[in-house]
Amino acid sequence: MKSSNSTMIRTSILGLTLLLSLNAFAQGKKASSPTKNVDVSKDVDTLGGNKALLDMAASIDPDNRARVVQNRLVDRHNRLELGLNYGAVAGGDSYLRTQNLGAAADFHFSPRFSLGVRYYDYGNDLTPQGKRVFAEATAAHNAGGLDYQIPLIDTPLSSVLGIVSWYPVYGKTNLMNWGIAQFDMYLLAGGGQITLSSGTTGLGTAGAGVGFWVSQHFSIRSEIRYQNYQDKAYLQSRSLNTVTGQIGIGLLL
Repeated sequence: MKSSNSTMIRTSILGLTLLLSLNAFAQGKKASSPTKNVDVSKDVDTLGGNKALLDMAASIDPDNRARVVQNRLVDRHNRLELGLNYGAVAGGDSYLRTQNLGAAADFHFSPRFSLGVRYYDYGNDLTPQGKRVFAEATAAHNAGGLDYQIPLIDTPLSSVLGIVSWYPVYGKTNLMNWGIAQFDMYLLAGGGQITLSSGTTGLGTAGAGVGFWVSQHFSIRSEIRYQNYQDKAYLQSRSLNTVTGQIGIGLLL
């Protein structure tokens, strides 16, 4: 019995010694290994520089992409813009249908304000109502009758305007996946003169538009303007109110 107890004691001491040795070895191994510090913010910041990772992310859903641009794409400080435009005139004389071709020059002092000069050349033809009234008046005149009405028409020929533009709304858009286009919505007002078949008279205008700055040198504009002027048809003076809608292109120098 004494020998059996001695054997059990020696076995327990040997097991305890082995357990302590293994624990000491594990602690030493852990202490000798260098501690790796993980900087999460640094890892996140460097994700944009990993081209392979970006390509992998883009391939997951190529139809849903967002482009964020912090600064204006087009610098419009002290820049000159030259433009060509086409427009149609609504209102005014019910006997006339008027269109125009125009040229413009706008100097942008800043992205907010510009001063410009516009020139318009007008083309006119009779509306169906105008053609009917003229045909009736011509037939009555040729028949020797006195009871007929001569249509009151004073056709616009050309106009020159000075324009002040203010651009309070600014943004960017993806233009048909061609790239990011900058746009500005603006208000304008100005005045000048219009040349009619009866002579030259004053012209006032006000309106609004939107300009797309596709690149540093190319722009697209859409604009609508109200105009007022006095014409004189057969010694009768009238105040005409017209609305002009136009589209155009521009070259930024």
